[in-house]
Amino acid sequence: MLKKITIFFFFIIQLNAQDGNQNVVSSELNTSGTSYLVKDYPQGVYPTFDDLLQKKGINMGDAIERRPIVGYQKNSLAKDVVADQVYFYFKRDSVRVSNYAAISYNGSLYIQQRLIKKLASKKDKNQEGNDLNSYHRVISDGKFWYFEGPYANMWSKAFAYGTGGAVGMVVGSNLNKLKGIVFNVEKKEFNFIRDCEGLNLLIEEYKGTKIECSDKEVGILVVRENIDKIIK
Repeated sequence: MLKKITIFFFFIIQLNAQDGNQNVVSSELNTSGTSYLVKDYPQGVYPTFDDLLQKKGINMGDAIERRPIVGYQKNSLAKDVVADQVYFYFKRDSVRVSNYAAISYNGSLYIQQRLIKKLASKKDKNQEGNDLNSYHRVISDGKFWYFEGPYANMWSKAFAYGTGGAVGMVVGSNLNKLKGIVFNVEKKEFNFIRDCEGLNLLIEEYKGTKIECSDKEVGILVVRENIDKIIK
């Protein structure tokens, strides 16, 4: 049993190392000064990604509500509550919304996790969240869109769950790490901020001041601080 656990953790460490070696940005980020603002997307649901790009939403009135992704999901969230990841439900029959690419709700724009996975850059296809039918809020807007969400290497999670038993379940459920996500609207691509080097590449692309990388890892607070400096 001990040998099995040792091999398991070695495998996870190797995958996480590979995960960190892939940088966040490509060479075609928007540095032209064009802004993509959440306020420009009318309230409503956007069935497809193309509908979102063309700002062709369907106004649902008050037919849908947000609910938390953890805890008691029958409780709706008040409209003034800020939540970065939610489920949407139809009020009439409590059916979970799953067939819209994006939803503009009460001044916030939410993108379905399924779309993030579909449009993830090639190097980020291995990033897996906790539910494809959940929606992530655009936290900051401007030259690009910035999101956050708990993600992990999908192969690490699969291996963890595949080991079976309590150890596999516990480790698999705790692999997710809150990561910053950047959406290049012009290129139609999501990129994950994995480490300090990746953050610096993004900063450099947008003519910001790079930070000192004393450690490979970078905290989410540092990511937020530097995103605020370059996104407008």
